[in-house]
Amino acid sequence: MLVGAAWLGIVAPSVTAAAAPWPFVAALLAFGMPHGAADWAVAARLAPRGGVVGRLGGFAWYLALMAASLAAIALQPSLSALLFLALTVFHFGMADATAVRADDDGPVARWGLVLGRGLLLLSTAFAVQPAEAWAPFARIGAALSPWDAGWQPDLATLQRLAVLGAVTGGLLALLSAAARVRAGHARQAVLDLVEHALVATVAAFADPLFAVGSFFLCVHAFRHSRRLACTHVIIDPAAGSAGITSLGARLLRVHVLSLPLMWPTAACLAVLCWRLGGSDARTIADASIAFYMVTTLPHHLLGLRLPRPDMPPAAA
Repeated sequence: MLVGAAWLGIVAPSVTAAAAPWPFVAALLAFGMPHGAADWAVAARLAPRGGVVGRLGGFAWYLALMAASLAAIALQPSLSALLFLALTVFHFGMADATAVRADDDGPVARWGLVLGRGLLLLSTAFAVQPAEAWAPFARIGAALSPWDAGWQPDLATLQRLAVLGAVTGGLLALLSAAARVRAGHARQAVLDLVEHALVATVAAFADPLFAVGSFFLCVHAFRHSRRLACTHVIIDPAAGSAGITSLGARLLRVHVLSLPLMWPTAACLAVLCWRLGGSDARTIADASIAFYMVTTLPHHLLGLRLPRPDMPPAAA
């Protein structure tokens, strides 16, 4: 996926601009939105409670953080967007560090990859095309804030900070790779660097919305879904999944587990599209980003409670 997106960004950037919202639209059905909507089942299985009322009580903190995030967007949309981007750097990077087992190679390997991966994606996009990268957040703020929040980031300053972030991300990626080599994982260090390079290339040459959407759909959301599919307490073979031996079948089960939360999510997206004033693909993508601004904080905190995967990818 990354090779294809990077190639398309280099040889046909106009195509990525035309197709910019479609990775986010596709993510509504596969991996993207479902990997977060599975949080209802994840929360219930990490802290079992009886009945719907009990499960709602256990999910109350999640809903409260969603409400707080929505209030922050309404009061100060630009600051909320910047905080969301900073959280996304950690969220994307921590998921990747766990997926490639950089967590096992010490704090330098782990946090170098965490920050390197997140910064190379988001900072590079803002460094190369700041106006296009900021456009969804400007639209979301105008639609969801009933007050004139006043402050808006200066795009030139934002671009300079993004350049610094991209350079820092590259240096941290190299530091992480060096630490992994010292830990005896040279092959994985090389693979990490290849993936870092592909992420930075996509962010530099493709449309920012296309670049981030492609990474979100095919790397981050896929890896999180795979982690859930390979975690015994989430898939729960004792409840009827003992015969599911293929990774594909267990990934499908993750999508099934997401269905209870997908219905209210669809209603929220409809409201967000109405507030944004459209129903075209770009509006749906921007509405999705707005929804992620509301939900990423509790989703990230719940993810920190996940145990390590304890099932191999191809067998129950």
